[in-house]
Amino acid sequence: MTDSDFKSIFTEHKDAVYRFAWRMLASPQAAEDVTQDCFVELLRCPERYDGTRGALRPFLLGVARNLVLKRWRAENRWSPLDEDARTDEQPDVARLEVSERVAQAVRSLPPLQREVLLLAEYEELTLEEIAAAVEAEVGTVKSRLHRARANLRRMLTPLGRYP
Repeated sequence: MTDSDFKSIFTEHKDAVYRFAWRMLASPQAAEDVTQDCFVELLRCPERYDGTRGALRPFLLGVARNLVLKRWRAENRWSPLDEDARTDEQPDVARLEVSERVAQAVRSLPPLQREVLLLAEYEELTLEEIAAAVEAEVGTVKSRLHRARANLRRMLTPLGRYP
């Protein structure tokens, strides 16, 4: 990979990687670290990306996801990542703007639900691309996405826009 190839890839995908990391970690500094580490990994081992297996963006988001999980495991060694969790945490939505209410509700989702929701809704990846990024079956992605949307619907009911 040439320097110009890398610069082009970085310019095209850095914002998507940062947005995903920021929404997963809720920390600008941590998101910057994950974004940097993601592209350093690509620079160090460009052969890990196989264009025949899919597009570059899902691959980079998968690398970012693994870095986020690694960070979580280091910080929360005893907290399991439960894909079936239903969040009972109710964000204080009464005093926030609608967009902040939604953002807070998304941040309160269990991590495995949050990541598929972010990849589907914010990064507009297909189910197959999400499955590749999170190293799961398409059916698992659908299930996590369904649970995430159900949790959001329940949390955002006070807004009066969800049945």
